[in-house]
Amino acid sequence: MSAGSRTGAGERMGLRAAPWLLWFGVLGGGVAWSLHTVVDWGLEETVCRSGHDEVLGLPLRPVLFVLAVLFLAVSLLSTLASHVVWRRLRGAPADGDRAALRRQRASFMALVGLVGNVLFTIMLVMSTVAVLVIPVCAL
Repeated sequence: MSAGSRTGAGERMGLRAAPWLLWFGVLGGGVAWSLHTVVDWGLEETVCRSGHDEVLGLPLRPVLFVLAVLFLAVSLLSTLASHVVWRRLRGAPADGDRAALRRQRASFMALVGLVGNVLFTIMLVMSTVAVLVIPVCAL
């Protein structure tokens, strides 16, 4: 095997998106936002209905804030993953029609993930601010 053929194969391998990274980029922000909504609501509803404002001896507001920040971090990482994959695949040459189609599909998925994750990240930022501004167990 010549050095030139190894370089060509390595370049092609570098242009492929890892499937797990691509799917994390597409789904990460939406799943993080969904889990945040369910966990935050469930935790607050359970604690407030019991007449308390503490979870395992910790005040509810800081617990909700930490959870919101963790889910926000997942969404930001998912946004970053989508961006990295999209930039790597954008304009990359392909060896044939089938490879071009795969590259276009992966690039489209990364772009959809990028746009969606930006929206989910904005929603998680607003939810994080809401935890700090809106009183817990007020209703």
